[in-house]
Amino acid sequence: MSQNWTGKSLGSAFFQNLLGFFIKYGGRYMAYFILYFVVIFYTLLPSVRNKASFYLKRRFPEAGSLKLLIHTYKLNLTFGKILTDRAILGIRGESEVISSEADKRLCRDLLAKGKGLIILTAHCGCWQAAMSSFDFLPEEKYVIYRRSRHDVDKHAHELSGKDSPVKFIDPAGFAGGSIEIFAALQKKAIVCQMGDRTFGDKAHSAEADFLGGKIGVPFGIYRIAAETQTPIAIIFFPYKGKGRIDSVISDVFYAQNRGGRTPADYLKEAEKFVQSLQKFTLEYPYQFFNYYDMWK
Repeated sequence: MSQNWTGKSLGSAFFQNLLGFFIKYGGRYMAYFILYFVVIFYTLLPSVRNKASFYLKRRFPEAGSLKLLIHTYKLNLTFGKILTDRAILGIRGESEVISSEADKRLCRDLLAKGKGLIILTAHCGCWQAAMSSFDFLPEEKYVIYRRSRHDVDKHAHELSGKDSPVKFIDPAGFAGGSIEIFAALQKKAIVCQMGDRTFGDKAHSAEADFLGGKIGVPFGIYRIAAETQTPIAIIFFPYKGKGRIDSVISDVFYAQNRGGRTPADYLKEAEKFVQSLQKFTLEYPYQFFNYYDMWK
């Protein structure tokens, strides 16, 4: 049975505030200590196990009930640590980007072409904290992001009381935010999109194979990239423990302008992204956080 994404946070506002209290007065280790017990509580909830199972059963198809429960705990724990570290970044300003110099140089070289840069990532690793921490790229940063009214998670800038280091473009807005995206790229800015989730009409998605099934991924960003000749970098930001954020540049390419506006015209680009995402999940199985049935 298919379950659509609702945007409802996995945790409650009570536990969010509890962790915030321990972060502020006890630091990272105290927050992590409390987190282990919070994660046990959530892992034992049937609703949470069900939401996690859509991905985990495909990532670990041979797992029995006990192993699946262990996988669920590990997934939830990693997610909890990443959310905790994001809160620590906001409350205490502590974060460490450990990207290689080669990755940094590649991003600078792409921006130097004068066409802006499109970063494609996914709901995995430290994607939210990463965009607040990548100070080595001074250009303006825009994130295509849809925030649900059910979401109680707070971004780092909301916890710090400071202005957001990135600007947000609503993909459910007028024309899917395309006008704002074009405007940002004209200013040679960085535009970041979650390439693993489609908002609004399913006609705006292309189908690609992911972990043994078909998923719908947005293709509009490839059309914009093709028309503007903006380079696309597929980058994931794996969690490396205790506030450390790494980067994995999986691929860099230019979308081909085939003159069309249908999913079939940009299927190759969509498949390129999904293949990179699958490779990431094979290396970091507990860092992919789509708690809903994204398969058809």
